[in-house]
Amino acid sequence: MGKMGKYGRGDNGETYLLTGEKVWKDDPRLEVLGSLDELSSIIGLAKSIIDEEDVCKILETIQEHLFSIGYKIQLEGKDLEDNNEEIKNSLEDLESWVRDYESELPVLKKFIFPGGDESAAILHVARAIARRVERRIITLSKEKPIQSEILAYINRLSTLLFLLARYMNFKRGFKEKEWSREI
Repeated sequence: MGKMGKYGRGDNGETYLLTGEKVWKDDPRLEVLGSLDELSSIIGLAKSIIDEEDVCKILETIQEHLFSIGYKIQLEGKDLEDNNEEIKNSLEDLESWVRDYESELPVLKKFIFPGGDESAAILHVARAIARRVERRIITLSKEKPIQSEILAYINRLSTLLFLLARYMNFKRGFKEKEWSREI
């Protein structure tokens, strides 16, 4: 077999970060990057079945934000001073969308089961993955400096994805199944 060029170089369990540092594929930074990739991929799947242009535009913007977060994770704080405002602005976008979509929905008094319309179900999966990303970032933050806005962004992102899932069910007429205990 011939050389594979830039692909296939990680067959021995190691890879390179943007900084040029060679790391094992189970490095906590790669755990975060892999989880971000999963999250962006499931958001891409959601976009492929959602017809609402406003929701798709938000999801696409979130994917852009996730790439920026992954970039910052790889650079380990080296780029934070140059682009510190980028994540802060992304967080402000998210908070605005949370307010907007929350105001469209009935108030929850009970826990709800994930599901309903296919688009809502996929957004619930995205929410669960976002929570895993948050846990991976917390683990990484114990070893490496992480911009506090990154953790806040991912935390709010899971809230937004939850609200978007509820919004899709609401818009499509699906009644959310409630758990029997009060919140």
